[in-house]
This record gives sequence, C-alpha cells and structure tokens, in this order.
Amino acid sequence: METKILIVEHDSIDIDLLRRELSKGGIHFISESVQHEAGYRAAIDCFLPDIILSDYSFPSFDGLAAFEIRQSMAPDTPFLFVTGALGEETSVDLIKRGVTDFVLKDKMFTLCPKVNRALLESTERRSKRKVEQDLVKSEMRLSRAQQLAHMGSWEFNLVSREFLLSEETCRICGLESDQSRQSFSAALAFVHPDDLRIVLKKIKRAQIALADFSMKIRILLRSGSARYIFLECKFEFDPIGKSSGLHGVIHDVTETALLENRLIEERLNHQQEITEAVLTAQEKERAFIGWELQENISQILAATKIYIKMASTNVSNRKIYLGKTCVMVQNAIDEIKKISRALVIPSTHFIGLYGSIRNLLHDTEELHSITINFQAKDVEEDFMDEKLQLTIFRIVQEQVANILKHAKAPMAMVRLSKENNQVILRISDNGSGCDTSKKTKGVGIINIRSRTDACRGNVSILTKPGEGYELKVALPFSHLAAV
Repeated sequence: METKILIVEHDSIDIDLLRRELSKGGIHFISESVQHEAGYRAAIDCFLPDIILSDYSFPSFDGLAAFEIRQSMAPDTPFLFVTGALGEETSVDLIKRGVTDFVLKDKMFTLCPKVNRALLESTERRSKRKVEQDLVKSEMRLSRAQQLAHMGSWEFNLVSREFLLSEETCRICGLESDQSRQSFSAALAFVHPDDLRIVLKKIKRAQIALADFSMKIRILLRSGSARYIFLECKFEFDPIGKSSGLHGVIHDVTETALLENRLIEERLNHQQEITEAVLTAQEKERAFIGWELQENISQILAATKIYIKMASTNVSNRKIYLGKTCVMVQNAIDEIKKISRALVIPSTHFIGLYGSIRNLLHDTEELHSITINFQAKDVEEDFMDEKLQLTIFRIVQEQVANILKHAKAPMAMVRLSKENNQVILRISDNGSGCDTSKKTKGVGIINIRSRTDACRGNVSILTKPGEGYELKVALPFSHLAAV
C-alpha cells in the first residue's frame, strides 16, 4: 500500500531531492506538492495525505501557517518540517506545539527513519483511538443492555478490598455514577439487616472453598426503600492459581419478588379462608352432633323416668323395671362423657380457657393412668378472643389424645406463655417419642397444623425415639377480646 505524502515546498530542486531520498529509503509512496495556501487546503481535503512534509519558510507561503491549518483540518496527520536551518529554541517550541519532528536539509539521511517512525506512531495512535472509541461504544451498548435488563456488573479487588460498580449497578443501589467505587464495609451497609447474617455466612463459606456462589437478598437504599436483588459471584485467579478478585452481576428482581410475595400472600389468604371454612364447618357439625346426642339421650332419660314410675306402681315387676332403669341411666351417662365432651364446643366464655383446659386434663387423669400438669405464665385469657381461645383448647385436646394413643407416657405438661406478640403453647410428655424423619399420616397433628395455619402461627416438634415429645405452637397475639 502506497503512502500518500503532501510536500509543501516552493523549490522544485528540493522537491526532487525529497522524492529521491524517500525512494532511496524504500518508502513506497505517491506525492503531491503545493506552494500556496489554497492548494494546500485543497490537497488536505482531496488528496488526504498520510503525512505532510513542509519547508519552514518560503516566499509564497509560511510553514508555521501550514502547521496551524493542519491542526484545524487534519490534527492526526503527522507534520514534519524539512528546512535548511532551525534554531534549538524554535525546534523545542515547535515540538511542544505538536509538530511531529523536523529534518535538516543537510542531514537528509534522517528523513526516511523519521518519516517511518512518524507513520508508525500515527498508525498506533489511530489504532488506539479506534480501540478506545470501540470500547466506549461497547460500554454504552452494555450500559443500555444492562439498564433494559435491570442487570449490572461489578468487580471486587481482594487487595484494596474495593468494589468497582457499573453504571447500572450504581442505579440499582441508588448511587450516582461517580460513586462507582465502594469499600467492602460500605457495600455491606446496603444489605438488609435481616439478610446480613446470610450474606456474611455465604461469603465466609465461599472464601474457604474459593467456590462461586449466588444468592437472592434485599438491599436498603439510602432513601429508605428496599429492593430485591439476585447476586452472582465468581472468583478470579492469577496464573499460579491464587485468588486475585471477584466479579459478577447484580440483577434487580424487585418487581418479580413483589409479585411472588403478592401471589404467596393471596395463596395464604385463600388457604386461610378454606381452612377457616373447614374448621367452622367442623365446629358446627360437632355442635350439631352433640346437640343431637344430648337430645337423644334426653329422650332415653325420659323413657327411663317412665320405667321408674312403672316400677313404683307395678310392684310385681318393680325389680325388672328398676334394673332396666339403671342400665339405661348408666349408658346415657357413659355416652354423654365419651361423645359430647369431644364434640361440643367448650364453654370458654363461661368458665374461661384455663378452666376448660383444667377440666379436660382432670377428666383425662380420672379415666387414664397419667398425670398432666398445667401452667400459664404472663398470658391473660381475658385479652384473647373466643376464636383464639378455642384454637388453643382444640390443640390441647388433640395433643392430649395423641399422647394417650401413641406416647404411653406416665406424665405430661401443658404450658402457656407469652413471647413478644405471640402466645406460646408447649405440650410435652416423657413417653416413647418418635422419629420425625419418618412421615406419618396422623390426623391429630394434621388438625393441629391446620388450626395453627388458620391463625397464621407455626408449629415445631422436638422429639427423639425414647426421649419424649414436645409440641410447640406459636400463635399471633393479635386477637384481642372486645372490652
């Protein structure tokens, strides 16, 4: 490829000398020579030279003026003065102003090396500028793509312990673009307090194993609002395998997370409505069955009364009538104790929750070989509405039945306490315990969980085979009885 050289010179002999020296030096070129400003400007526009060689002073044009025109029209084109004499002070001043180099006419052997060097440097500058421009364009495209995807990037230097954040990462974190450098402690300050322990634990594990990791956490902006982010982290290693830093991406998933939370909330509300409807239906059914049983038994007792009257008037069959009377009375009593107590809603509004629990435990102790203690601490039953009291009573009733059926325990304990804004119910026994890793299909524990879910509480179990059993139920203390 031929190099295009523009020669600014009025002396034809000097022009030929330049061309011969360039050819002699092995430079493949085409050239154009000018002597006036108009021709010079036209050549820069049309000839588009790769390099300009100009005399410093000549009658028709001024070399310094040629340099100034080049500065405005083609600032990246190398410009060399080829002149007969140039003082040292002038030379230094010209180099400072941007002249590429100069060649003395009595040392023309330096022309080709200086031209080659100037062309090489010019090519390198253009290449570097193109790379920089491409990089800027690439960064702009990346920034736009990150903004559209709500995804930013970051780097972490293990030596300086400093984060370098992309523009989109700054936006996600509520920072200005000039705040892209953040210390490790400053970055941790963005983490939501409830998620900080998880983050520190993940980082510690990753540092030990040098393993990539990811996590979904919340961050708090300086404005006070929260955002959900997905953070992906990868380790960087030097040639000898030593960790040198981390890099990764941060994805703003706030919209998705809020939608998921809303769906979960709706699902829970729907589940709660279903559970409450089922429980209400069960309670109505039990009340109805209890009422029916009592009404039937009352009829039995009415018939019994007739037998008693018959026995008082019919002396010859008195013994038979009295015997039938005793059998019917005892059957009615047994049925009432066994069925009605399990089905009829306890009258907590008459004797209170604690009274109902004590009656239940007392009756259980009379019928079975077990001692059950009851304790209530810092929980005023008057401040719980009937629904919460009934839930607690039913859970106690279910778990006592479970203990009698499965635990074979001689002793048990029912405890009520208050922690923060929750009622804590603990029911424990010293029976056989069980293995919680084995799934069971017991209706009792399913009912307990359903009742607890209906109140938005939670259930936990602590047990091992041969080491007893403890059921812990936490219920929100938000249902206050009307005063």
